[in-house]
Amino acid sequence: MKKVRRNTYYFLVSFLSAVMILTAVFANPAEIEAATASQTKKVLASSKVSATELYIIDSGKPGPVVMIVGGIHGNEIAGYRAASKFTNAKIKKGKLLVLPQANKRAVAISRRTASRGSDLNRSFPRTSRGSANTYIARDIYKTVKDYKVDWLIDMHEGFDYYKNKKTNSVGQTLIYYPSSKMTPMAKKIVNTVNKDISKSYRKFTLLRYPVKGSLARSSGQFLGVNAFIFETSMKQTLSTRINQQQKAANILLRELGML
Repeated sequence: MKKVRRNTYYFLVSFLSAVMILTAVFANPAEIEAATASQTKKVLASSKVSATELYIIDSGKPGPVVMIVGGIHGNEIAGYRAASKFTNAKIKKGKLLVLPQANKRAVAISRRTASRGSDLNRSFPRTSRGSANTYIARDIYKTVKDYKVDWLIDMHEGFDYYKNKKTNSVGQTLIYYPSSKMTPMAKKIVNTVNKDISKSYRKFTLLRYPVKGSLARSSGQFLGVNAFIFETSMKQTLSTRINQQQKAANILLRELGML
């Protein structure tokens, strides 16, 4: 009787092992991919009044690390509205970091800066050994370093069109820190977005070197990130501006093979 039980036990073990092997061999690749992909949320400056959410989308496959930032300035609505649309994005490879409301307190009051706060877009390091000026700027900059971000798009808005020389607005521009990869990508994004814009004064213009102290400038100059600011114009409808911001980010992600 013991021998029969022992044989039955070994048979069941062998059978279950075979089932597990066959399941692994014939498993649906999509199911395997879904099991390895992940979406998590992290709070930056968590113990401070400037605390805000960072969304981390990991495809589970090797690839570029891209960061999308909105809400550096709280009154630039299209930027943070567009960035928020990527918090649940599905990507084919690499990682996508999304920080929709970088300056959450400023967004809450729809002002460029938070109450009694400084300009977040002037708060990042201005030298290679320098440090950011505020808690949230430090955490954002640390995130760029810790995750080894390859590409960064910072979504902003200008009050007018750059081509209106009667103002100093940089609306409808892509302002990038030049590199062997960033320069051709910047041209690709602007040329593609401009195809859908009929009036010349509304077309995007390429500008080099984001302002010192900005996230894009510090990341590009000191961390080697392919970084740029995408500025829409508030003279357009909000839906148009959001669409243009989304389009720029989608072009970047498609060119990198992530969509």
